[in-house]
Amino acid sequence: MNSELNPKGFTMKLSYEWVKEYVKTSVSPEKMAEGLTMSGSEVGEMTKAGKDTVMELEITSNRPDCLSVIGLAREISAVFDADLTLPSFGPVQEKGAKKIKCVIQNKQLCPLYTARVIENITVSGTCKKITDRITAVGMRGVNNIVDITNYCLLETGQPMHAFDLDKIEGSAVYIREAAENEKITTIDGMDRTLKKGMLVIADEKGPIAVAGVMGGKRTEVGERTVNILLESAYFDPLSIRRTSRELGISTDSSYRFERGVDKGMVEKASARASALILKETGGTASPLSAEGSVKSEMTIIKFRVPEAGRILGMTLTTRETGKIFQRLGMTVKKEEKDVLFVEAPTFRGDIAREVDLIEEAARIYGYEKIPSEIKKMIPQVTRKQRGREVQEKIKQIMTRSGFSEIMTYSLISVAASGRFAMISGDEVSLINPLSEEQKVLTPQLIDGMMKTISWNLNRNSRDLILFEIGKVYAPGKNGFLETAVLCASMTGSARNNWAEGNRKAGLYDLKGALEALFDGLSVPPVFKKTRIEGMVNCADIHIGESDEKEGFIAEIGYGLSDAYGISQKVYVCHVRLDTLTAKAVLDSKYVPIAKFPSSDRDISILCARETAAEEIKKIICRAGGPAVKGVAFKDIYEGEQVPAGKKSLTYGIKYGSDDKTLTDAETESVHGKIKEALIKTLGVSFR
Repeated sequence: MNSELNPKGFTMKLSYEWVKEYVKTSVSPEKMAEGLTMSGSEVGEMTKAGKDTVMELEITSNRPDCLSVIGLAREISAVFDADLTLPSFGPVQEKGAKKIKCVIQNKQLCPLYTARVIENITVSGTCKKITDRITAVGMRGVNNIVDITNYCLLETGQPMHAFDLDKIEGSAVYIREAAENEKITTIDGMDRTLKKGMLVIADEKGPIAVAGVMGGKRTEVGERTVNILLESAYFDPLSIRRTSRELGISTDSSYRFERGVDKGMVEKASARASALILKETGGTASPLSAEGSVKSEMTIIKFRVPEAGRILGMTLTTRETGKIFQRLGMTVKKEEKDVLFVEAPTFRGDIAREVDLIEEAARIYGYEKIPSEIKKMIPQVTRKQRGREVQEKIKQIMTRSGFSEIMTYSLISVAASGRFAMISGDEVSLINPLSEEQKVLTPQLIDGMMKTISWNLNRNSRDLILFEIGKVYAPGKNGFLETAVLCASMTGSARNNWAEGNRKAGLYDLKGALEALFDGLSVPPVFKKTRIEGMVNCADIHIGESDEKEGFIAEIGYGLSDAYGISQKVYVCHVRLDTLTAKAVLDSKYVPIAKFPSSDRDISILCARETAAEEIKKIICRAGGPAVKGVAFKDIYEGEQVPAGKKSLTYGIKYGSDDKTLTDAETESVHGKIKEALIKTLGVSFR
């Protein structure tokens, strides 16, 4: 907690000369950086610091063990198969007798807290070795006490803090939650207002440190300090992260506590720092005061060597993988035939399953060494069924047309089924229904659609464009039949924008969406006017020239709408998907751009009001033959200039040829044949 404020975007800095003290290797800084990067600890910039080389590393959040020189030395040892020599962690020569009591008032936020009294020290500058190493990685030297705690932080990854013991009020320190609006002046000279729930270190007078983040000014170690209290603890990562964010402070200490420090290093790091302080200052240390515990059961993982090799696509040996795990600080507790029982160390909280060990073996062995092979392709035994493919295509087209998909219940009441008896036929009822509302297997999807519309209207959502693909049920020889059906509906506004204003949806909006759907499936729809009880402006839907009805499109009558509490117009269509599935074309076909220009002609036809526009279009295409490249309906007119019982329909016809440019005479000849066919078939006249 003595460390300075961190810039945004923390990177771990590693001294090449420092890490070589622990790993017996002669690899160059460049080779070392490459090895670290390939094993997962990416090295970015490399800079010179005198005779030393400093590497900046991006450490992932799941590897807090690599936020220390020892942690990275362990990685280098494994990557380059080099021996690792760790610094001494004690024992400490404990000649002093003075101790201070540690009282943890919230063991959830602080499971373990240790403190050691060191008396009769001399605060001065630090030895050149320590100063050179901490300044090489960007820390400034302060004094021997602060520099040693920072040195050990970088070395072990365990943050520590030294208090001026003589400035602590009372004979105990309290690890507690801050009171609301409690104050502290931190070592950076800033006055901080704390919130309830923030963890602090306090004496009888008040807070002396924000736990895990920054120490207080009142107990800061200075030139006149004679006796110190050395803190080393484990704090809850979530608590430190929350406190750091709320106070706007990010330090080297908080960064490590947020990610979880090694629980097994708390007392070891204290011993390491104490030994260096005694060596540098000549003081006397008292026995360690410790409160709480972070002991937990060790994780033993079964590692099957052949299975790991199969997953990675390479051959592994028991000896090779066992050595990798040991280099990484793990313990092979037992070895059976091709099976290792591995104990994960306290500093590797990210290792809990066999797959984690497989990843460790792969990254140290080297992903680049895993052979690249093109495996023999085995054809799929089962493929996606055509019905599912067609339904997925329908969903894509409907969604592009602005529809939202819904899903409704397959069980409805007898009353709901009876409302649409004219389109559904006989019912399939349950013998033992859970309730009267779930007695019938739905024979149509319109009831669920109307209920969904009613539910949304009651919550002031009035512009609805919905569709559902589901199954409907009917009695069969052996139980019942189930058929896939598309139900789509529009109500409220079809458009609401600056160009068109608030235009209400109509039956032709829904018809246009259906035509776009059929066109996307390359299936020609035919709409034939019909009558359905309780509905208005109804039309049956056919496919091509077939007389079989595939569904219908209509406006829901007011009587049916009232049954659902709906007061605005609702347009609905209901289409069986079995024939559509059989005839749909899912593969796109390339049609080359015409080589020769086409010409357009309009034709205005005066015909009987009951004449179907689709019928006229068929006659035009049939009479014009291959010269007709497209027919588009343009306009309908029924006014003063049109006789009673008649209507005027205008079509745009595109004429062209795949072999040449048609002359005006050739175009007019085909146009004339079309007129003759219309007169002969329908007895029309032209305007």
